[in-house]
Amino acid sequence: MMRPAFLALLLLPTPALSAPEAAPTAAPAASAGAAASPTLAAAIAALRDDRAPEAAQMFLTLARSGAPDAQFNLALLYAKGIGVPQNDREALYWGWRARLAGIPAAIALIDSLQPTAPEDLRIDIAARIAADLDPRIAAGEGRAMLERSVLLLDLLPDPDLQGAYVWQALSAALGTPNAPAARDATLARIDPKDRIAAQDATLAQLRDLCAAGIDAPALCATLP
Repeated sequence: MMRPAFLALLLLPTPALSAPEAAPTAAPAASAGAAASPTLAAAIAALRDDRAPEAAQMFLTLARSGAPDAQFNLALLYAKGIGVPQNDREALYWGWRARLAGIPAAIALIDSLQPTAPEDLRIDIAARIAADLDPRIAAGEGRAMLERSVLLLDLLPDPDLQGAYVWQALSAALGTPNAPAARDATLARIDPKDRIAAQDATLAQLRDLCAAGIDAPALCATLP
């Protein structure tokens, strides 16, 4: 029987963090005759009915489609070994996905796992999530750039201040809420003698993105 204390952690849709704002997730359209997609409520019901593997499968389907609450719940299942083999790598990965999507409770879960995670594991997870963000960045989504900066500051064993500044500066240039404040806070941590190098790195990154075809023609047109 599932312990009530654990079930209390399983969330129905949760308000996102106010900074940065979470991006909405679009539900995929069901084709005629296709099986109905799982819902968060159905997954939680399965867990309460002691059908943990079935619940985990539904959470995984939803998490892969970008549902933040499912990502958090899946992280919990991996952390506790309920419905899936216990796995700190997957728990931390999905916990970070949920945090970046704006689930406040994910922060406590990450804080319980990350201090004992090997450095190479944290580097691997950062690279995995960065790859997840690449298509959104290519689409010119400033929110994804801001999320990438958080990885560089809070997930990597050694924070990459210049790398974070680059993504925050690009995100701010695209008008992403909260990006200017994040950019300025990071710049304040960079040695003043390295300020110009960080700004030049931002232009270099923008050139690379524009050469690769980022969907931000107006921003690309501002390159010197």
